[in-house]
Amino acid sequence: MRKIQRPPLEIFTLSFLDIISCAFAAVVMLVLLSKNGTDGNEQGAENLSNLLDMVLIAEQQVNERQVEVSDAQQRLAKVSASSASSSDAAKNLATAVPRAQQTLLQLQDKAQSLRVELRLATARLNTPNTATKPEDAVGGIPTDAEYVIFVIDNSGSMAGGGRWQKVIEVVGDILSNHPQMKGFQVMAADGDFLYPGQEGQWLSDTPTMRQKALARMKGFTGGGSAPEVGIKRALDLYKKESGKVSLYVFGDDYRPADLDAIVGGITKANLNKNGKPHFRIHGIGFYRPRDGNAAQFAAFMQAVAKRNRGAFVGLNF
Repeated sequence: MRKIQRPPLEIFTLSFLDIISCAFAAVVMLVLLSKNGTDGNEQGAENLSNLLDMVLIAEQQVNERQVEVSDAQQRLAKVSASSASSSDAAKNLATAVPRAQQTLLQLQDKAQSLRVELRLATARLNTPNTATKPEDAVGGIPTDAEYVIFVIDNSGSMAGGGRWQKVIEVVGDILSNHPQMKGFQVMAADGDFLYPGQEGQWLSDTPTMRQKALARMKGFTGGGSAPEVGIKRALDLYKKESGKVSLYVFGDDYRPADLDAIVGGITKANLNKNGKPHFRIHGIGFYRPRDGNAAQFAAFMQAVAKRNRGAFVGLNF
């Protein structure tokens, strides 16, 4: 009896990949709309609310594609085990599944970056026109400080894979939203300074100095993940400053076990002569998919911020 030749079984057709691409394209369109659709505070708030709802729908579509990949993997296993006559179908599935998995991983990484942009757009909702004067609070964080200190984890987990550029962009956004700022400083989490020799001093707040500092930050990597060290050093060096000071701590990792003792020590060191926190200490947490250490940093900085008149913001990274 002549064997009937059946056509190869195609699970991941162009239509399937089109669906995934459309889901990602929807997220891209939402970000573009969020940047250009804020003519006023009320309209911007309404647009962002709608956009966030639509982002959730787009992410749900991506999750559904992940389920289809899982189903296809199970079918591949069954086809491979059924009989030798199914070798062509098994071969097609074996090559299609990795391609689909790679596409999904790319979508996930790009979606994480886009969600950062959405959060920053939300934070800029109160300042839709860059030529206008910044507000006193952006994204729930007071921006009335006269001096700003950045303590930034510049280890490999923060600096690798092009992620460091996002950190620099967030620093620039924070600087631009402080209307009363007179000076600023940039430190690594382990206590090193962006400009060695400037310990205890301020970088003048001028457009030229901002640009130079942001440009210099591109090579300011290679430190350790020890935010408590940088915080304590900043308090020691600048606690005598009479003006309003805000301390921004950037990170994605925190490992010391005795969290209560360290938070208590930071809070005590930040008390002024009236027994109240002198610096506002804010936390900016950076998250990535499958990151187990970021939750520890979030818990640490939420505790520090709560006790030191600050706020904590988490960004998908």
